[in-house]
Amino acid sequence: MYQAEIRIRYSSKPFAESVKNALSPDDKAEWGKTKVSSSVRGKTLTVRVGGADRFETLHATLQDIFRCIHAAEASLVKLRSLRFEAHSVVNHLNSPRRVAS
Repeated sequence: MYQAEIRIRYSSKPFAESVKNALSPDDKAEWGKTKVSSSVRGKTLTVRVGGADRFETLHATLQDIFRCIHAAEASLVKLRSLRFEAHSVVNHLNSPRRVAS
């Protein structure tokens, strides 16, 4: 049986939790004997893949997980930047305006 473990340390626990939540459908799936589980401890996301009966199966599963992680990270970074931009616009609109005399 083949198995692997991925550990990624993020800048914050909420970010790690968000990536884990994006992977949650994979946690519940089983492909033959291959099982996936993930957990967060502090700022570290750990993903475990086990029970693969062939290396090719493990490799394909890991590729899928890395694609999901990359998509989740990119989406979270984009959302964070959009939230910052929206916050900046609101602050600009709420700031006192000077009237030309």
